[in-house]
Order: sequence, then C-alpha cells, then structure tokens
Amino acid sequence: MSDTSVEQRAAKIKLLILDIDGVLTDGRVIYDQDGHELKFFDIKDGHGIKLLQRAGFQIAWLSGRKSIPNQVRARELGIDELVEDCKIKLPEFQRLVSERGLKPEQAAFMGDDLIDLPPMRACGLAMAPADAWPEVRDMAHWVATLPGGRGAVRQACELLLKACGKWKEVAGRYFA
Repeated sequence: MSDTSVEQRAAKIKLLILDIDGVLTDGRVIYDQDGHELKFFDIKDGHGIKLLQRAGFQIAWLSGRKSIPNQVRARELGIDELVEDCKIKLPEFQRLVSERGLKPEQAAFMGDDLIDLPPMRACGLAMAPADAWPEVRDMAHWVATLPGGRGAVRQACELLLKACGKWKEVAGRYFA
C-alpha cells in the first residue's frame, strides 16, 4: 500500500461497493422452521447509505451469495446495483467501476473475508469491519471500530462524507 492517507483516498471516492454477509450483516444466516432465510441488517448502516446517496455517491452491493433478504434490503434502500452469487469478485468490481466511467481509485470496497481481497487490492480505498478476517484487516487502508452488521458501514459512510466535505451538507439538518 502507498503512503497516501486514508483521508486523501476517501476524498476521491464516487462509488462505494459493499460485500453483504459480514459487512452489512453480522455474517450469520438464520433459517426459520419453513427454511426461509433471515438476516440482520443494521438501521444505522442503512441511514449512512442514505446520507451517502443524498451526497451523490453511487452504491453497489457485491455478494458471494444469492439471498432474498439481500434483494429486499437493497430495494428498500434504493441501491444502484446488487450483484449476487459472485464467487470471483474482481471482474465484477472492475465492471461496476468501468460501467460508471470511473477509475479504480474512485471506488471504495468494504469486505470482511478472503474472497474480498482481490477487489480490496484493486480499489482506491479498501475498508473492513472490526471483526473482519485478520488478512482482510491487514489489507485494508481503514478498519472500522465496529463489527459488520453493527455500524461498520455507517462509520465508513461518515468517513467518506467528511473526507469530501459533504458531512454538514447532508447531516446538518439533524444538528440545527
């Protein structure tokens, strides 16, 4: 990794790509008695995403698993693109970036496990939740103090908003 500061990297970001299981959720998959999959998404993470969207950021989710709860939550939050059942994430990361006319250094990626390392190496700002796998934390330019599914994404969103100078613009109404 270069000597570029986290703030300098964050100020260039236009697209945030998030893994889902272990980043937007706590990584657990729960099945009810009928075999329906349940997941826990944090409302604070969702609000952080909405703040980013208000500031003009694009958001994409890139998951190794296909899941109805992922689809429902992505629809609810108005996510620009949801890519599921993706076992090799780097080509999809590259497609998401290039289709938007961006450079890799304008994209941030937040992941928590080994499958996330290739896009983390390719992006401008690699991020991880506090409870990410050790190699993932070591690769990250920035590590949240909160775990996946429990506020890590919110912290990442605030980092991006503050670095580009839009925090007061999108969150100011709550402080007035």
